[in-house]
Amino acid sequence: MSIQKDLKQGTDNASKTSTLKFRLFMAEMDDVDVDNYPKAVNATISTNPLLPGKTFKFLDVNPENVKPNAAPGESPITSKLTLTPIIEGISKATLAWVYENVGKRVLVVWERCADGQRFIGGSPCSNGLQIKLTSIGAQDGGMSGIALSLEGGECPEPFCFYDGEIPTEAPTAVTITEGAFALGTGAAYILPDNDADTALTGITGVTDGDIGRVIELRGAGITHPTTIAQSATFALANGVTYVASFGTSIFLQITKVASAYVFAEVHRA
Repeated sequence: MSIQKDLKQGTDNASKTSTLKFRLFMAEMDDVDVDNYPKAVNATISTNPLLPGKTFKFLDVNPENVKPNAAPGESPITSKLTLTPIIEGISKATLAWVYENVGKRVLVVWERCADGQRFIGGSPCSNGLQIKLTSIGAQDGGMSGIALSLEGGECPEPFCFYDGEIPTEAPTAVTITEGAFALGTGAAYILPDNDADTALTGITGVTDGDIGRVIELRGAGITHPTTIAQSATFALANGVTYVASFGTSIFLQITKVASAYVFAEVHRA
């Protein structure tokens, strides 16, 4: 089973869906334009550092455990950056991804929850951030998950602010038929503008192998945007209906309650 390189986040029970997830964007160092890596201005990088056509993949983690730490290196002018994300829950997909990617070096963009400011670390100067496995199982707070450590080498600028583009895999445009669309392998889906008022009441094609995935639904509605209401299928934060207007998005985690698949909101924007 492919993790589709979007690093799908997993969980082992439906009770974890109330925790806000946090997205780390990663690119393997082979996809970074090392020879033309942008220089920071005022401690800020504003240019996409990837080679043409390359994209960032993402990992959904617990926001309380990212905790960037730039510790002093052997030289007085350098530091070593470490990030400590935790994937909440353990699924076949996430465990397979960890086993396949431990040891790789990546460029990482992460976001500060308080204000949405993004940062970038793992530049060629630090030889990227190496993915290391810390533990699998019970984590702080009693949750089950996979703890990682992303560790860079010594660099005078271990991380910077980031205001540039984050190219990712193109979302899938869907057609809603009888209140539903079919789930694919993609991580993001575009809900269309419709000819008449349209409600999304379900997502078909889901299997137990999808449990734990976080999918993003992006709105493209102008005249008749798709709506999603609280139901036995969609568990929305505070029961507030989502209106898929142009430029909006909602993130849903796939869970299972008894024999039914449930899509639980973890974030909307």
